[in-house]
Amino acid sequence: MPAAIPLIRGFALLPTLHWLADEGVSIERALAEVDLSLSPITHPFRPIPLTRVAALLRNAAREHGPDLPCRIVSKTSSLEIAMLGKVALGARTPGEALGRIVAALPYYCSHEQVSFERKAGQYVVREFFAHRFDPETQHTLLQYATAMIDRVLGMAGSPSPRFTKIEIPPHPEHKVEHLRRWFGDRVIETKSRGITVVIKDCVIERAYSRAARNRLNPRALNSGASLRGGDTFSDSVKAFLNLMIEGDEAPSMKRVVAAAGMSARTFQRQLKEEGASFSDLLADVRRSETLKRLSEHNLTIAAIANELGYSDQATFTRAFRRWTGVPPSRFRTTPS
Repeated sequence: MPAAIPLIRGFALLPTLHWLADEGVSIERALAEVDLSLSPITHPFRPIPLTRVAALLRNAAREHGPDLPCRIVSKTSSLEIAMLGKVALGARTPGEALGRIVAALPYYCSHEQVSFERKAGQYVVREFFAHRFDPETQHTLLQYATAMIDRVLGMAGSPSPRFTKIEIPPHPEHKVEHLRRWFGDRVIETKSRGITVVIKDCVIERAYSRAARNRLNPRALNSGASLRGGDTFSDSVKAFLNLMIEGDEAPSMKRVVAAAGMSARTFQRQLKEEGASFSDLLADVRRSETLKRLSEHNLTIAAIANELGYSDQATFTRAFRRWTGVPPSRFRTTPS
């Protein structure tokens, strides 16, 4: 896939935030430490940076133990676990649920890849993240994914252990020992960047109960836009800048670079190879958003300048003059 800023829907973070809140942890502080606002709570379907979500989960695991993802998933209600409430509970079997999740992934996360296939009485599920995380963060994310798959299987009533084998990249310090209390000796270290889990067909094809199937009216996530859209890195940056502005976040290259999970030099080189620059992309986004907001007469020019991240109204007015040749006040009163 082309280079892009990794994104995920905000509701993916809700189980972790609820778990931390139950432990008395300040949610505002935990989010601020990874440069996130309360957006996952107030606007759960709005995309947010996967790198920040991963950092929050990693930080929490450092504080509360390396098996934290398994503990979060085990104590979270089915309706709160990412896509389970929207997709998996509408399925007849775990296999059908996994199929629905795979189909919905482009609308849920831009860089998470899942596949599964049947082989001689068993199914093989593979999952990895296209973005390169450090080993600790990678292990934490993949542990969460493993626990999620196990939860999908367990909803059909199959007793634990539900996996025949689990291959997962080890934690750099704890390896895989902390996972044995959850999955037994079926856990094996791998040098791969993703997980491979093997499941007997009798487990994955076991029928869900009627109560589980009918708890929600199943609706797939594909009613929204795919997070894997855009042909270029520049498209991805512009889309993310729009998300920042819509969420009333001050756009800056430092914050966008951090969300992209790359160095500033690599970030600028990617844009340069496409004949673009961050300042030009930001100006384009600001210009289009300014014209849209000027049509909303309940917003003052000073408020628009502040919302779009300008240092003051005078700087905003100078930029607007460069775009249109007139100040924003005159543009607003000129008949179209």
